Amino acid sequence: MKYSGSCHCGNVTFEVEGTLTGAVSCNCSICSRKGALLWFVPRDQLKVSGEKSLSTYTFNKHVVHHRFCSTC
Repeated sequence: MKYSGSCHCGNVTFEVEGTLTGAVSCNCSICSRKGALLWFVPRDQLKVSGEKSLSTYTFNKHVVHHRFCSTC
């Protein structure tokens, strides 16, 4: 199935192809506050437009790099 979406302001859009069978709850401060859930797919199944508008957030050991719209 194909899923699409965008950030709140619309600067970043995405399309992803895959089967959503489950999600992971992230415990970082941003995801915890927003109630965000994560779903992992191979990079070639994800198309992102507006990547120049993205900022990176890391926490704890700085291993996982969460990408967020810098405008939103």
